[in-house]
Amino acid sequence: MRKGLTLCIVLLLTAFSVFAGGASDAKGADGKTVITIWYEGNDSRLPFFKAAEAEMQKDYPDYSINAVTFDNATLVTRSLQAATATGGVDLIFNEASRLLTTYQQSGGAFEDLSDVLAASPNSETVTDADKKVCSSGDKLIVYPVNRSVNALGYKTDIIEVSEDQAPSTWEKFVELGKRYEEAGINGWTLHLGTDPKQAFNLFLTGGNGMTDLWLDTEANASKIDENKELFAQIIDLYTGQDAIWDPDAINEDFAAMYTKIQSGSVGMFRVGNWNVVGWDQPDSGVGEYVTTTWPSLDDSGKGGLLLGGVRGMAMPSNAPEKEAAKIFLQYCMTEAAQKASFDTMGSCMDYSVVDMDSLTENQKIFFDSDVTIYPADCYEGAFPYYPQLLEVFERGLTEAYSADGYDEVISILEKTDAAVNQVFAENN
Repeated sequence: MRKGLTLCIVLLLTAFSVFAGGASDAKGADGKTVITIWYEGNDSRLPFFKAAEAEMQKDYPDYSINAVTFDNATLVTRSLQAATATGGVDLIFNEASRLLTTYQQSGGAFEDLSDVLAASPNSETVTDADKKVCSSGDKLIVYPVNRSVNALGYKTDIIEVSEDQAPSTWEKFVELGKRYEEAGINGWTLHLGTDPKQAFNLFLTGGNGMTDLWLDTEANASKIDENKELFAQIIDLYTGQDAIWDPDAINEDFAAMYTKIQSGSVGMFRVGNWNVVGWDQPDSGVGEYVTTTWPSLDDSGKGGLLLGGVRGMAMPSNAPEKEAAKIFLQYCMTEAAQKASFDTMGSCMDYSVVDMDSLTENQKIFFDSDVTIYPADCYEGAFPYYPQLLEVFERGLTEAYSADGYDEVISILEKTDAAVNQVFAENN
């Protein structure tokens, strides 16, 4: 019933859509092959696509691309429509998690790109962690272009933070947060309103290297009850007596969080490799800060960075220029294209193209081979009904963040565990 409803919605969208940049002929006016690419973002990403195209045209002068940008909401809608009904696009560029969600919703209407990646230059720079967040089962659904990596940032212009006081452990993290609170600013913030689960990946995966934090992908069961004490420890940042979390975070989205950070009104915050360069500028508003690894909750010393996701391209099974698109993908891993990816999006897969001497101080940690990068859980490719699981989980977390004390937090987590298992029972 659910698949039938999804298809009906797609067909209705097809009947009434008059989107810009719609399906185009695979051949240009001059008879050359045109590879149509839809991408999320804005024109600032275009130099990456053009760099890959220029490399391709050295060997395939009759191939060209037509890259069209959309806001994310429009791209997600159009991607599902194209993969299931209208076609007209060869490659779709977005975060891997979003593309995997569309893959599941479309009934698996994307190509397996494993062989394409294997045939690409510098494919050895793509790690198993990268492939994990780009795959559904043994199929590589998203061809990786660059990584989204998260570090912890802490301000050094509000209070003096010695090396020994840096937030390398959970205790030091909380203590530093309290010092910011005493200095008159919030100790820590993260956008709970739009992604209440991300905090657990940042601290439990980024700090401790844990995987499958709330779902067991082998047993098709919830792990919330198993990890509830760890969840409660993190939720205590917001609800506990010594809370250091920005009290507005429960309703905060990305934009509100960034406004807080760029006004210098929060002590510790998430820093992405995609925005660190801008934040390092004197007029960014962030002020002086340091990027570091996520604190280890158990003093294990495992603290590292979090691979939050991978940006890349998926190919609908009904792509009109499938073989040409596969050739284009291989040129996305060339040195010139990877350099353009770094220049336009702050990241790449092949770190050899990065001039380490040109990096800002806060940028260097993202490209330090001695710093461990742990991959975030990626359930989007594991379960067709993942959106149902996520809705139940996030509803429970939102309630837990508003709970009154430890006992109520634990009770809510236990109920959420049962609710998630109920979703598994209904779908299995």
